[in-house]
Amino acid sequence: MQLMKKAGFISLASLATLEQSFAAINFGGWNVQWNVSGTSNTADTAIQNLVGNAMLFLGILAVMFGLYGGFLILTAAWEDDKVKKGKTILIQVAIGLVVIFLANSIVQWVLSKILV
Repeated sequence: MQLMKKAGFISLASLATLEQSFAAINFGGWNVQWNVSGTSNTADTAIQNLVGNAMLFLGILAVMFGLYGGFLILTAAWEDDKVKKGKTILIQVAIGLVVIFLANSIVQWVLSKILV
């Protein structure tokens, strides 16, 4: 049952970001008409874009798990195990969101040290 819940949350988060992911993809159709030429993005810009997109997906996933943890607490019906599990999930989500928000800054700092 737990595996099904996790698979459900992962599929919901994937579907929520799927449309945005396809909208952001440029398949480069105009490059074929104007001779194939790469983008003007440098490696650090490409890495920052990749990390930004990954952090967006993980942020949505963390919010979904936060909702799940809150739902567990609200529907616990005086069962201490469910309340404890819900609190644990909410604490883990909070820690995960802090890491997600710091990840972009950490990547920028590392890239500035490497590329200088």
